[in-house]
This record gives sequence, C-alpha cells and structure tokens, in this order.
Amino acid sequence: MPDTPAITLHYFDLRGRAQFIRALLAHHQVPFTDDRIKLAKDNSNWPIIRNDRNISGDFQKLPFLQWGDMRLNEVLVILEYLDTRLGDSDLDETAWFRHRQLASSAFLDLLVSCINLIWCDIFHPGANVPATTAIFKKRIEMHLETLNTTMAEWEWNRTMMDRPVMAADSVLWESLDAIRYTFDEQISFDELPALDQFYDECPGASTFKQLLNKKPQTLTGRPGEAEALLIIHESLVEDN
Repeated sequence: MPDTPAITLHYFDLRGRAQFIRALLAHHQVPFTDDRIKLAKDNSNWPIIRNDRNISGDFQKLPFLQWGDMRLNEVLVILEYLDTRLGDSDLDETAWFRHRQLASSAFLDLLVSCINLIWCDIFHPGANVPATTAIFKKRIEMHLETLNTTMAEWEWNRTMMDRPVMAADSVLWESLDAIRYTFDEQISFDELPALDQFYDECPGASTFKQLLNKKPQTLTGRPGEAEALLIIHESLVEDN
C-alpha cells in the first residue's frame, strides 16, 4: 500500500471496542503502534491516562486513533475513516451506506451487548444475571436473524470476495466471535447461513484469528471476567 504517516492506536490491553480496528490494520498490513494501556487493578491510573490528551484524544476516551495529524476518538467515525483509507473507493452511494449500517449494527447491537452483559452486575448492582442473560440472548438472536436476512438480500458474501476487506467485515466478524465467547456457543449460527458462511469465509478471517491466537486476551476490562462468564454460561445451561 502507499506510504502512510505514523499511526498509533491507543486502547486498553483487551479486545473490547478496538480489536476489530487492530484486525483491520493488520489484515491490510498497515504498520502501526499498538499502544496497549494497562490499568491498575483499582483503576487508580485512569484519571492520569484520561487527562493526557496525547493518549486519550480530544474526547478523552478510548479507543483513540492517530493517523498522521488526524485525531479520532469515536468508534464509528474511526471505522468510516479507515474505509476511506483502506476500503473500496469504487463503492457507489448505496453500497457505502450499506457498509455504514452494517458496521453500526454489528458494533452497537451485537458487540456492545456482549460487553454490557459481562458487566451487568457491576453496572446494575443486584441484577439477576440469569434473567438478564436470557433477555440479552433473545435480543441478540433477533438481531442476528435480521442481519442474516439483510446480508442475503445484499449478497454480501458474494460481493466481499471482489473488494478489499472493510470495516463492516472486521467489526461483524469480531462481534460474531464475541457472541460465541460470551454465550459459550449457546447461540448457534447453524440456521443463519449467510452469517455462518461469513464467519468462516470472510477474506480477513484468517488474519483475525491469528491476531487473537497470537495475543489471547479478555473481551472486557471487567475485574473477574472469567468468573462472570461462568455465571452466564451456567445460566444458559440451566435455561436449556
């Protein structure tokens, strides 16, 4: 690819809201500094990090992407910017907005839902985790059915073979993998053929998997994520 300026991605040392950004850059072989920020167990160093706008950006939040002189905080804006740099410049207006919609839905309806479920008893003290898990599972399954239908209508899996891997591909693959991780594969893609095929055949999938295998990490920064997931997984077994 053409020469690029200095690029740095600032984010915590976890998957969270930035793994798909790392994955997209890695797939396109874009050299970048992966600034993985470690928080103290009591988060006592976060105010220092947040107040350093060279790390947290103009909105003082993470992820923060520096691409030369460009400074970007908001996830969906970062994804759109990366598509202008790395994506298919020949997309027509309809296709462009389909990409934007799919990236938004995968991030907000799927990935953020997984993150919020893992954090639910901390965000909402006294929350009934099994009941909350059942609600989130039902809502995610509904979103997956809709996405499956839409992707089939858009012929997404066919057209993705004829263009570069783009932001919607990266964030959707990460979201599907996060669903498997969060719900212990109790949400199946077997009856969702468009999504099932996408997860296996997305041209970026091998890079995305290699990146996760190279540096396994938690999905969230929640203290005791493994224990929280155990409660979620046990509730899924009991519900079945």
